[in-house]
Formats: sequence, C-alpha cells, structure tokens
Amino acid sequence: MSLSESLKRGIFNRYHKKMPFFERLLKDFSHGFIALGNFFKNGFRRKRILVHPHYPSRGSTLYKAGRALNYTLSNKVGKYQNLAVYWEYATYREEFQVLESLASKIPVLNLHSRDISKVAVDRAHLQVFQYNTFVDAQTYTGKIVQKNDVNAIHDGQILQGPLAKKEEGFIYQILIDNGFDENWVLDIRVPIVKGTLDFVYLKYRDIKERFKNTTVKTEVKPIKDIFNTEEIQLINQFCQRMRLDYGELDVLRNKDDGKIYIVDVNNTPQGPPANTPKEQGEEAIGKISQALLQSI
Repeated sequence: MSLSESLKRGIFNRYHKKMPFFERLLKDFSHGFIALGNFFKNGFRRKRILVHPHYPSRGSTLYKAGRALNYTLSNKVGKYQNLAVYWEYATYREEFQVLESLASKIPVLNLHSRDISKVAVDRAHLQVFQYNTFVDAQTYTGKIVQKNDVNAIHDGQILQGPLAKKEEGFIYQILIDNGFDENWVLDIRVPIVKGTLDFVYLKYRDIKERFKNTTVKTEVKPIKDIFNTEEIQLINQFCQRMRLDYGELDVLRNKDDGKIYIVDVNNTPQGPPANTPKEQGEEAIGKISQALLQSI
C-alpha cells in the first residue's frame, strides 16, 4: 500500500473511507498518544492486539480491557501483534481471510465465530441441551415471540399462535417466562473468554420492554449462584459448538419449566451493561482482562 493510500485511510488504524479528514486526524492523534503511553508503561515494549476488520468502540469490553492491560488496539495489520480478535460488526461474517493468514503465527480469538444468527443459536442449543425455543408458528397453539433473525435488532413482539402465515426473515420462539416479579423481567448476561468466567451480570428491565435493550438495574453475581455445575458445563459446550472464544451470551431461565435458554450470542460485546455499579463494573473488566491475557 502506498503512503498516500495509507494516509487516506489512517496512519495507525484503517478508518471508514467516508470519514472526514479532520476526524481521522483526531482519532489517529488520540490513538498515537495512547500507544506512546502504553509503550512507556510497558517498559519500552510494544504490546499490541490486532482487531480486524473493524475497530471496537470505546464502550466495548475489549477496548476497556486493552486500556486496563496497557495493550494498544489496532485494526491495521502491523509487523508485530501479540493477539488478534476477529471483530466484524455483522451477524453473518465474511472478512476473515486476513486473520486466517495470521492464525499460524499468533492466537486469533473468534476466527471461526462467523454466524450468530438466531437460527444458528437455536440449532446449537438443541444439539447441546437437547431442547430449544423454535416452534412452527402455523401449528403451535399459545403465545409466540416473533424476532428478526439478524442480531441486535431488539424488535421482538408477542403473538398468539397459530398464525395464518410466517414472515420472511423472522424466527418464532416460545414465550419464555423470565419474570422476576409482576413488573420486571430478568436477563442473565454471561461473559465468555475461552469459556465462562466466575461471574455473570443480572439485568433487570420493565416487563413492558422485555425485548428492548433498556436495562434499568444490573448486578454482578458469582456464576455458581445462578447456574448449577451441569448448566455451566452445557453453556461451555454450547460456546464450543458456536466456536465462540470471546463474547457474551444472553440467557433466560424459564419459570414454567426451570430450564435455561440461550437466546442470543454477541461476539463484539459492549459492557459492562448499563447501570452496573462502578466498582462491580471495574472488577468485571479486570477479570475479563486477565482472562484475555491468558490467551496471549
């Protein structure tokens, strides 16, 4: 790549082609300042994590972990990097070729995590847990949840089955009763770094917004207080089936049958979740950081 082309897309990172010049310049200056600071903090050594093809936002757990570890993140392939993370903002991923070429030289997390659609999640869930959430909406009698198969849309709605017809691009699941009480529902967010860690997030939201990403309260709890040993083993088997090395799972416990259901996989996680107490959030990032360090 020529110098002029490199400057067009950024010096330290590859930015979007349509990003204004001065915005790219500001981002590059900020990145260079952080990288220089890390260089001094690490005893004049470069410590670098390649994130490709996209660059994580400042709200991502990976960005925060990099800051905690004094590792510089970049989505531009360099001469030296300690670790690579496949970071593509897409439900169905396609830009893995560069990381495939590096996989024999450095660890690459999530290299084979290429499909996190709800169809893929439910299929893996059935294979591991021997039960799942999907129903035939045209024959099932009872309440049905309709969701877009694309990740992070948050457009779920409750319908009464059976339905006269199904809509293209949507999936249909049983309604899982994850009510905490009559006013609140409870989602369990499970961080993954080469398997489960020793904690989970408990996310509470208004039952009227059960399918939205509007967490009113978050608690951090030991994983063994929420799942039994067999459930933790099954969650880890599910991650292996999904080829998920790093990310987060959304898990619901159904009050009707007591079972847990993994309903979403996120391989570009943002976090900790909204309204996590500051001290608990910092401790969580510390644990995620140390788990990532073990990958390096």
